[in-house]
Amino acid sequence: MVTRTITGSVRAATIFIAATFFIYSSILAALVYQEFNSAEDRAESSVAAAAKAVQINTGWIVEVAQQALRRMDFALGADVRANQAATLAAIEDALEGLPDSAKAYIVTAEGQTLYTTDPDAPNIDIRDREYFTAPAGGQQFFTSSLLTSRIDGSPIFTFSQRLEREGVFVGVAIISFDAALLEDLLTSLGLGQSAALAILRTDGMLVARFPPVDGPVDLRQHTIFKDHLPNADAGTYIDTSPIDGEKRFVGYQTLPNRGLIAIASNGYEEAMARFWRRIQVFLAIVIPTLLALAACAIWIIRLLRREAQKNEALEEALERNAMLFREIHHRVKNNMQAMQALVAMHKLPKAVETNFKLRLSAMSTVHEHMYNHDKYATLDAPAFITSVTQNIFKAHGASDHLSLDIDQVSIDHEQATSLAMLINEVVTNSLKHAKSEEGTAEIRVSLKLLNNEQANLIIADNGPGFDPRTRPINMGTKIIQGMALQLHGTYSYAFDEGTIFSLEFPVA
Repeated sequence: MVTRTITGSVRAATIFIAATFFIYSSILAALVYQEFNSAEDRAESSVAAAAKAVQINTGWIVEVAQQALRRMDFALGADVRANQAATLAAIEDALEGLPDSAKAYIVTAEGQTLYTTDPDAPNIDIRDREYFTAPAGGQQFFTSSLLTSRIDGSPIFTFSQRLEREGVFVGVAIISFDAALLEDLLTSLGLGQSAALAILRTDGMLVARFPPVDGPVDLRQHTIFKDHLPNADAGTYIDTSPIDGEKRFVGYQTLPNRGLIAIASNGYEEAMARFWRRIQVFLAIVIPTLLALAACAIWIIRLLRREAQKNEALEEALERNAMLFREIHHRVKNNMQAMQALVAMHKLPKAVETNFKLRLSAMSTVHEHMYNHDKYATLDAPAFITSVTQNIFKAHGASDHLSLDIDQVSIDHEQATSLAMLINEVVTNSLKHAKSEEGTAEIRVSLKLLNNEQANLIIADNGPGFDPRTRPINMGTKIIQGMALQLHGTYSYAFDEGTIFSLEFPVA
């Protein structure tokens, strides 16, 4: 039972420690996961705000370009004479407010350059360019995709407007911007070194980007057009760039009625670097703590298991000792019975033989009680005294009356034999001398607790009594005196309608 209890305690402790470790680890994992999500949310909020800034800036560029193109158209006059001084002055006024990198051109329907703000620009035929063919085909205002300049090879994008007089196409007004226009905006947003800004057309063509790319880029099959724009005009997502292969947080905003999309993105690893630095510091504290907890848990479990093994060994030793005690008491009881048989074999006077047998029986009863009840430290007084007195009555005949009133007292094993011998002598004396006129002895045996440490044994009979001063000191009297001494008790006799023997002695 003890081993099962200890083993159960070890198992319960192991389960508790494992559960505590699991819960602690789960909480830490949840905190890390929550912080990870928060870091991603902050990064997505950052690129969403940056995309809004790109949207506003792009809207301003488009608005400024449209107004400039309208003023250029108006400055040309009805007969489109760009070389007149007044016309040139009006065109220059129309270009006020444009960025310094912007360049303006007016090209006739035949491909002749009537006006340009680029003094180094050669007279190049641009009639194959989409920013010319789209207005020539009837589109009033057109935004080009990303182009490579035929003048200096730099990446550019343009806005162009159809010029017509009396319904007849006469040419195209063009304003071109360097794609590096987004560089200053990117710097001002303070994103990261791997950040990028871009402007897309709703047909998937790249209009401008910084860092720059060479040549046009078609993004119609990219996730922004397949998964995000069909569901929302603005938002954020995480994806790998098809241009440079960099994983980024991406924010996008559409420009209403402009056919354009503003993009701001920031490198994923760079944006999450702060989170990973915090996690490293966090783990530098937590991991040693977890390892210390694990080491303590293992140490505690080992101690419990070692204790369980010790208790198991003690239980086995206890069981062996109990078995040895049972065997000893059994052998002593058998020896007592053998001695009784030896006494019976000798021709002794009946009274002497009975006294011998009863004394041996009293001692034998102690060992029999210990053997039968597996109780070696203490004996239960009610069962023990009942056994002793019943054996005495059986030896003297069944016509005598016995009444017992025994409290639930524990008798120490060292006291048991002395108490049994004393009860045997006193009860035997009562049976011998307490005969009433009808020849029946009435004997009452009681054992009462006086307090937690003292008990009172009373053996009363209905006999005529005796004078202790004149009573001869025989073997029975000596045994009573010796046993009372061994019990560390004091006894006395009283006479009230019979003899009353009283013994007070300490109990366990």
